[in-house]
This record gives sequence, structure tokens and C-alpha cells, in this order.
Amino acid sequence: MTQLEEIIERIESGEIGLEKSISEYERGVGLIRRCREVLERAEQRVEELTSQMQAESRTNTDGDGSSRGQG
Repeated sequence: MTQLEEIIERIESGEIGLEKSISEYERGVGLIRRCREVLERAEQRVEELTSQMQAESRTNTDGDGSSRGQG
């Protein structure tokens, strides 16, 4: 994220030429793609864990909602 912010600052400041701006822009796009991939994997893992917890919760309760093993 820091790298992306630095790229934006350099491009917006006008301190680099057109070719370097384009190169930095391409690099920034690559960083954004990588961030999105990491985020998508994290979201999938959270969904998997949530599903597992819900399944465990259903198997650990009776039909009336009381926990098994409690008398």
C-alpha cells in the first residue's frame, strides 16, 4: 500500500516525465491487482471459516436449540 501511495505522489507531483509516469502507472496497476487477489483469498477463507462454524453449531445443538450433553 505504501508503494502505491508513493507512486501516486510521484505522478501527481509532476516531478517525473511522461514515460516514467506511464511506467509507474503500470506498476501501480500491478500492485492493485495483487492487493485485490490477496483480499479475495482472505474473503474466501473467512467465508469458509464462517461456514464451518455454522455447520459445527448446527451439529452441536438439538432441534430446540439446546446444546447436546446438557441435561
